[in-house]
This record gives sequence, C-alpha cells and structure tokens, in this order.
Amino acid sequence: MIFMKQADLDIEQIPSTRERILMLLASRPHTVDELAKKTGVSKNAVRAQMVTLGREGIIEVQGIFKSTRRPAALYGLSPGSDLYFSKAYPHVLSNLIHVLANRLSHKEFMAVMQELGQRLANSTARISGNPRERIQTALKFLRGLGSLTQMAEEGGKVIITGQVCPIARAVAADARACTAIETLLHELTGLPVEEHCDRGERQSCRFTVKMPGHKEDFRKRLSQTKSR
Repeated sequence: MIFMKQADLDIEQIPSTRERILMLLASRPHTVDELAKKTGVSKNAVRAQMVTLGREGIIEVQGIFKSTRRPAALYGLSPGSDLYFSKAYPHVLSNLIHVLANRLSHKEFMAVMQELGQRLANSTARISGNPRERIQTALKFLRGLGSLTQMAEEGGKVIITGQVCPIARAVAADARACTAIETLLHELTGLPVEEHCDRGERQSCRFTVKMPGHKEDFRKRLSQTKSR
C-alpha cells in the first residue's frame, strides 16, 4: 500500500467526511480525536463513520496511542483495502478479455477460460460432502465473488441461478468468459455442469448441474468444445 506524506494532503478539497477520513488513514494510523480535529467534525460523527468502515472491512485497529489521558485506539486501513479505492479492475478485465479474444483461436481462448476456472477453484479449500452439500458450498464461494445465487431442483438436475454476474464486464466483452464460471462450478462440485446464462440487457447466471446417475460426461463435452 502506498502512503501519502502529510504535506501532500489537502482534505479541504474533499467534501465527504468519509473520504476525508480515508485520505487521512491512507497517510498513517490516526485516533478518533485526531480525525475529528483534522476533518472538522465531532468525535461522535467520526465514530459513526469508523463503525461503518470497520464493518465493511476497510479499516482496523492497528495499535494503541498512549498519552497522559486514557489510551486511544489507532485506526488504519486494513490489508487489501486497496480494492475499495480502485475502480480499474472491471475495465482492465473487460479489455483483457477483448485482447485474448482477438489474439487467440477459439480453442486457445476456451482453454484459457477453463484454466482460469480451475485456478479459481484451487484458491479455496477442497469441498467435501454429498453432491447437494458440495453445491451449497460452491454457491457460498460464488456469493463471495459477488454473485447473488440460489438453487432449485428439476428432474434430477440442480439449477443454479444468479441475478448478479460476478464477471459481467468480462462476459459483456466476450460471452465465452462464462466458461470460467462453468469450469469453476464443475471443479468445486465434481459434477457435470452446463452454462445457460441470459446475456440480455440485465445479465443473469444460469447453470445446470447434473446429479449422479446421469450419463453425460462433462469433460467429454469440454473436449468437443475445444475441437470446434
């Protein structure tokens, strides 16, 4: 994380108390008293902002300031809070997908998306349990990526639907990016998965998971896709 020098700060240009607090914490840890003095608002107003920022995981207590009065907590930005500030990720992702789609053959592009799904699956602990338990755990992982998912059973299949696509910008750049999530679900559940997403104005996810007892072989279908 890059810290700004105090001399570089000009919080008078920032109208929002929340953003002023974050700007100050980006320079170094502060106590509530210090933040109140520098932002020009009451301590209670600062505390209210700190509670919200703490709940969002953006700030944390990073030490204790000892003075002649009672000790005061020092607040700083949490590790990984850079993600809160950066708005570049969706733009970088969508443009990266465009570059890959233009430079790679269909077979190569699909192989990259499948490897991406496998890497995402490998970033979490191996899932155990019966098929339905594995699917439920996979849904929790998807929700952690920002998807609002639910499941329903229809004729020996589990239908996973999501109203918010976690890689919407990538899919908008190239619909084949859905293959990454399809492969992710397959790797997490160990079950055959088919993607049937809606790519209209409001994108939504839809995946069909074949429960044990169905003969379709997922990996065979993927190999057929690669050979197109």
